[in-house]
Amino acid sequence: MMDALYLWSTLSRERNGTLPVFQIRNSLRRELAPIFCLAMLPFVSNAEPEETLKVITYNVQFLPSLASFKNQRGEPAYRAKRIAEEIRAYDIVGLQETFHEKYRALLLEALGEYWKDGFQTMISPKDPKRAINGGCLIATQRPIIETNSTIFKHYSRPLDYGFRADGFAAKGVIHARIARSKKERDNTIDVFVTHLEARADDLRHKQYEEISEFIRQISDASTPCLIMGDFNTGGNLYARREPASAFHLLLNALQESRPDQEVLDLWPTLMGEMHGGTTEQNPQNGGKRIDYCFLSNPKPPHTRLRPVAIRVEVFLDERVEALSDHNAVTATFLWPASSESTER
Repeated sequence: MMDALYLWSTLSRERNGTLPVFQIRNSLRRELAPIFCLAMLPFVSNAEPEETLKVITYNVQFLPSLASFKNQRGEPAYRAKRIAEEIRAYDIVGLQETFHEKYRALLLEALGEYWKDGFQTMISPKDPKRAINGGCLIATQRPIIETNSTIFKHYSRPLDYGFRADGFAAKGVIHARIARSKKERDNTIDVFVTHLEARADDLRHKQYEEISEFIRQISDASTPCLIMGDFNTGGNLYARREPASAFHLLLNALQESRPDQEVLDLWPTLMGEMHGGTTEQNPQNGGKRIDYCFLSNPKPPHTRLRPVAIRVEVFLDERVEALSDHNAVTATFLWPASSESTER
């Protein structure tokens, strides 16, 4: 009460012109500073520091040995090293079509030269019934505390599609639960990377259901979830406006995998009606939008990722035109510390 009376007296004397201006300001500053600090204390004590999280999904087209001649970009050894140079700037890397073991190893070796502190990977497992693995890969310098995978039961067969059939590869979905840091192993996100059927549209729709069931079983409802990869499903503006399109079948299936948490297609969420094509290097066209990054956040008070940016990266190169026949999709998030680990 006395403080309030003193401040009122000070203001009155200022209006009457009986107190020098500099003395007024200094007096008010001394008296108001503790009050201001006390008023701000709840906001300061509850603030959660946020880290920037950068992720990338990229179909790099390293087809297996017998099919290498079908790579639209040559010099795979050179491309592997250049791709490592580009993706080193990201915290979580999701790749597709790392079928060729030699060039996958070259890429990871080059990435290791940049990530000096080491990193962890999750690679599509092999299947004795298939000629090659599924081609998907997750790499990160953050701790991986759990991994899972599944292989699609529905896929195009060589009898119907010859050497172009997806059935030669054990394509499916890989999963990594990634912690924010070694000290925050309780603060995690679920990352799923996939590559869907490239030939048979009717089988791709069945793979939507397989992805949905796998995510429903594996993901934690209290954890943010990223779903990335080459979905071979058109998501351009027309498809987004057409409720019966394959895009909406995919989105609905993903939503069913996390029924209590909204699943967002981050491109239109952040970029509106911009094109966002990923199958051509022509910036005016960009081709079809078939590479995606989806986000599903838990409900408060659980830790949530905050998306702040998304881009299509072409990765042009004078020597091979571009580093792949696809463009990469990159996204930036703010990842807050968990309430248990925040220092007050």
